[in-house]
Amino acid sequence: MVFIKKKRSLTLVELLVVLCVIFVCMGVFAIFAKINLKAARETALRNELYNIRMSVELYKIIRGKMPDDLVSLINQEFEFKTPGGIILKKSYLKPFRIDKQGYLLDPFMNRYLYNARTGKILSSTQGHENW
Repeated sequence: MVFIKKKRSLTLVELLVVLCVIFVCMGVFAIFAKINLKAARETALRNELYNIRMSVELYKIIRGKMPDDLVSLINQEFEFKTPGGIILKKSYLKPFRIDKQGYLLDPFMNRYLYNARTGKILSSTQGHENW
């Protein structure tokens, strides 16, 4: 008796099942990526708000007044003398993201809002205005 080996090939149904599994995995990955991206942006927003607020406080301590706008924190420098006598010149704030008009942008690509009288800094992103 002679046994003939049949060549096993991928059928159309098997191919469709594999493609469906791949697309379902990609969909799940896309959902989790979107959720994690929003959480990362919110964390970055908290950190940036803290850094900007500290820069405003530093400006107020050194100059005795609130800055006119957030752009002046980027453009103006202060001098810092180290114990070794070295003088360092640093800007109050290094820009994160800036739009064409020179305003600081938050991680959601919206402008930060600044009140020069009170020194209050907020995000203009919907849902994050009171952070």
